[in-house]
Amino acid sequence: MKTLSEIRAMARESLQGRWNELAVIMLVYVLVSVLFGNVISWTGTITHVGWLSGLGAGVNLCVALLVALPFGFAIMNLCLLITRNETTDETLMQQTFNDFKANWRTYVCSGTLVTIIICVVGALTLGIGLVILGLAYALVPFVIHDNPDIDYREALRTSRMMMRGHKMDLFLLYLSFIGWLLLCVLTLGVAALWVESYIYTSLAYFYEDIKAEDDMLKAGEYTPA
Repeated sequence: MKTLSEIRAMARESLQGRWNELAVIMLVYVLVSVLFGNVISWTGTITHVGWLSGLGAGVNLCVALLVALPFGFAIMNLCLLITRNETTDETLMQQTFNDFKANWRTYVCSGTLVTIIICVVGALTLGIGLVILGLAYALVPFVIHDNPDIDYREALRTSRMMMRGHKMDLFLLYLSFIGWLLLCVLTLGVAALWVESYIYTSLAYFYEDIKAEDDMLKAGEYTPA
């Protein structure tokens, strides 16, 4: 596998000239994720109408599962297209929405199932399982992208199988962004609009490495060390 520094360097190179356009997409993602339900909750808090706060929480959950989660998957797959130089003449925003519409059902089903599994196991294992399963299912959006007709449960299984022996590698990749995440904190989250695309693109390169290794294993051309 490539080193972490090589993966990050390739991600930065692929993002040249695209940082700001991706930041706009990330901003839309944040607005979709946060705005709808919270506006209702805030209204309930300001007007002291309790049921509005409860309604806002319900709307937040629906938006998270039905809109924000699949839209986040679509952004990840946009970053995968960028790593492969497969973007089209459409804007990156248009490509993101096209992927969102094409794979919405599979994204919702797989994302919801992953969320339930991670929350339940995380609660039972005092948070340890949350980290392990988060790493195991990190490749689900990419698996769906490369296998459009795949069943959402099979997408989860495929990601889990591909990540065998690679969870620590991915954990260290995430850990290597600690400085950038601190920058996000110092800028009150503004820097995250750029950092998230950097992380997603690095994850896409990580997936490409594992996929190539997995394909070679299936062909009998590679033996793990």
